[in-house]
Amino acid sequence: MKVLKASVKFINEYEKQRRSEKEYHYLSLIEDLQEGDLVVVETRYGYSVAEFISYIDDFAVNSSSYIVQKINLDQILTERERQSKITQLKQEIDEKAKEALQRKKLNELAKDDQELKVLLDTLDSLEK
Repeated sequence: MKVLKASVKFINEYEKQRRSEKEYHYLSLIEDLQEGDLVVVETRYGYSVAEFISYIDDFAVNSSSYIVQKINLDQILTERERQSKITQLKQEIDEKAKEALQRKKLNELAKDDQELKVLLDTLDSLEK
């Protein structure tokens, strides 16, 4: 495996997704990183998340810490989208069911109330 040198910027947690302007250099065994990829890096405080900027060819750069792993968000983003669709469908189903139940109740009441029947018939003719 070829050891590459890479440049990263850390994400500022307080400003949500805004990265710092200072670049840090790490060693990497991962050859297919793209700008913007999130990676786990070794720091003196433990592991941290950073944004990959680029590979570098500067021999003067001296680093002994590594990029540990690329973070793959595809699975979690797909699951979030799926959950969002499920929630939306449930809301639509609930709304349709409420409308159907309300109309069923109104139709039942209209059997005994001629005025309500006329109102419902008028509404139906206007909605067509």
